[in-house]
Amino acid sequence: MSEQDFVGRVIGAASQGAVGAVVAASLSAVTEPLVNNMLVKRVPLMEAVKALDPDMIKKFLQTTLATNFIKFPFFEATNIIMQGVDLPPTARGAALGSVFCTITLPITNYRFRKSMNLPVTPGNLYQAYGPTVLRDIIYGIARNKVSVFLTNLNPTFASTMMGRVVNMFATVVAACVLSAPGNELRGYCLQPPDRKQSFGDFFQPAKFIRSTSVGAIIMGISLAIGTMATPQVEKIVGIMKEYLQKNPLSYVLIILFVLQQVIAMRRQSELVESMEKKK
Repeated sequence: MSEQDFVGRVIGAASQGAVGAVVAASLSAVTEPLVNNMLVKRVPLMEAVKALDPDMIKKFLQTTLATNFIKFPFFEATNIIMQGVDLPPTARGAALGSVFCTITLPITNYRFRKSMNLPVTPGNLYQAYGPTVLRDIIYGIARNKVSVFLTNLNPTFASTMMGRVVNMFATVVAACVLSAPGNELRGYCLQPPDRKQSFGDFFQPAKFIRSTSVGAIIMGISLAIGTMATPQVEKIVGIMKEYLQKNPLSYVLIILFVLQQVIAMRRQSELVESMEKKK
């Protein structure tokens, strides 16, 4: 694979994650507080629904968008990069999960505590690292294994747009379900001290299936939709690289444009800050 194709694949994967991030954020703003309440507090579904607050959902949407735009593109791009590393598939998936968890766990815990209206401190940003890294390692291995299995099952179908969408949905859902025990263990470790249940009371099959299915379906739908954007982005990247190679001066124009945007954003923020001070 040429360097140009590789860069295009990485950017395409990141764009897939970005589209998935928007879809997942919109769905998660409503469902994540529900899932977290059912996962950690083990409350019934109807009680979790009654606890939903429209203002809290709007506020949490800002958090889900911000965190998803970091986590989703990062995982998908890192997954493509790791495919170029000379490691057995299992070791590659384990390395992917470990790197992803270690870098993004503070974001995950920040988002979790916001969804539960809990205080966020530096001390709890790496809370439940062990079960979370276990979950992400299993997810990383499953993503690689299931994806290869489905592609080899019907290569012709896998090469079509519908095949990529269906396979991505099935792969993500399967990976979420297979890594769900790690997620349950994470939920057990994140229980509020005043409502902590015993190991036997916490782990119940019905509650496990309930909390797992919602998250798996959201992830599957989000990344399946994001898959539709990948080929178009890869084509655009290829066209842009070819144009830039023929017109080196364009690099200078892009740099100047970026600098102009950064300066404009700083001026705008300074203007807003000065107006707020006058109030």
